[in-house]
Amino acid sequence: MRRQRLSFLFAILIATPASTAELLGHFEPTGDMIRARSGHTATLLNDGRVLFAGGSGDRVAEIYDPSTRTFTRTGDMTAGRRGHSATLLADGRVLIAGGAPWSTSAEIYDPATERFAATGDMLEDQFKQAATLLPDGRVLIVGGERYAPPFPTAARPELYDPATGTFSFAALHGGAVWPTANVLPDGKILIIAGNPPALYDPATATFSFTGAMLETGYLYEVEWHAATSLRDGSVLLTGGNDDGTCGGFNYAELYDPSSGQFRIVGPMTTARDIHTATLLQDGKVLIAGGGEGWCSTPTISSTELYDPEKRSFTAAGHMTRSRREHTATLLNDGSVLIAGGTFYEPGGTLQSAELYVPAYAHTGRTRSRR
Repeated sequence: MRRQRLSFLFAILIATPASTAELLGHFEPTGDMIRARSGHTATLLNDGRVLFAGGSGDRVAEIYDPSTRTFTRTGDMTAGRRGHSATLLADGRVLIAGGAPWSTSAEIYDPATERFAATGDMLEDQFKQAATLLPDGRVLIVGGERYAPPFPTAARPELYDPATGTFSFAALHGGAVWPTANVLPDGKILIIAGNPPALYDPATATFSFTGAMLETGYLYEVEWHAATSLRDGSVLLTGGNDDGTCGGFNYAELYDPSSGQFRIVGPMTTARDIHTATLLQDGKVLIAGGGEGWCSTPTISSTELYDPEKRSFTAAGHMTRSRREHTATLLNDGSVLIAGGTFYEPGGTLQSAELYVPAYAHTGRTRSRR
């Protein structure tokens, strides 16, 4: 009987994963980008490749191909940019607008020709704006910072019409700068920056306010946060800063579009801002990296997963290196491409990229064990 019991326990040990991280997924390096980038954009194209633009100080753009796990150069942008927006249009092209140095210029990338071409200019210069594709194919751009006193000054919301290649002002809305914008199930856009957040209704072309955020750190506004649309239509708000606090928040709240109210679901395992939050194929959210505001303190390599069923956060291991102002893009195979960013040890811009491979992802690759 004792021998049978020992055999049973041994079988359990053999069948048990080596660590909790194995159940949550793992990180592995992929090819480096052609340019070191931060404050750039990464746009998943219809063919599964990813367009990287800006953040390098020059006009060089590049494409990541998941099938080869390599970056290759594509056509040059019409202007170098950082802190711009990039929006996949209904026809598969990409609208790139604004950014630093503060600019009103915009351009279109066509994946079929791998070329950029200028389109109509925005009406005001914008930096770190949120750009959202509307159901009718137009793009709402809101919350960009203008190079105009008193700083920071929010630009007026604009609409881009791809049929005419022109921008026009949307309804007047004097919101805070550097927002996030999420499409809700009813087609309205939730804009989080000032408190209370705003809603844009494309049907009536009007802005209105919705329920206020609850955490004390979000009393007036929130910047450098992340907002993720979940499968049930709610929006997860994580981290951020109020631009007056030296350090990120570990707050998390959930916006319910049916009630127009927030509820607290945090805290996260780590305080962070300028991080990424990516909805995975299983409905969980991967939250990665970040830093501590404008204090130039160490960046973060840690990650965590938000489980919408449990409404809780779990530590999910570390990236191959710390980074903030990076991008995180869900690929068609379920993995997440994390690229670029800045670090503060002692400081610099990153050229490296890595993949987060969830435990459920079937990528056709075998993980090498060290």
